[in-house]
Amino acid sequence: MWHITGFLAVLVIGFLLVSGCTTSTPPAQPAQITNPAGIPNLTGTWAAQIDGALMTKSDIPGPWAKRTKELETLTGQHVITRQQGRVLQGVFTSPQGKDEPFIGVIGMDNKTVYFADMDGIMDCQIVNNDLMTGVYRHVTQNDTVAGVGTWTRVK
Repeated sequence: MWHITGFLAVLVIGFLLVSGCTTSTPPAQPAQITNPAGIPNLTGTWAAQIDGALMTKSDIPGPWAKRTKELETLTGQHVITRQQGRVLQGVFTSPQGKDEPFIGVIGMDNKTVYFADMDGIMDCQIVNNDLMTGVYRHVTQNDTVAGVGTWTRVK
């Protein structure tokens, strides 16, 4: 009797092990790159007003220089022409200098924007859909600039 009961127990355990081993798990899927919801659309024209300071190191202004006075307010427009997800591209125009291309990225918090132009960087905070505030700075062989200002959406 033990032989039959033991044999049946071994047979049942073996069947359970084999059936468990043949259960297929679906293969792992590659991560999907998606455009997460909540990324703000910043394309368009932004009026800029940036109060700043200039330190000159030579009599020759840098190729992208906009400031001519030690303390002054710079006005112009940041036009964000392209946005792909968090990545931005555009141009800054001002009566105080030549047009300057810039690039940027929206931070993972969807509230911070990091910009770089031809000679400096600007870190902005999105206040609402139509207003950003920011700090600009650059250091070149010709000058050093620090500024703080606002970007207001025009269209």
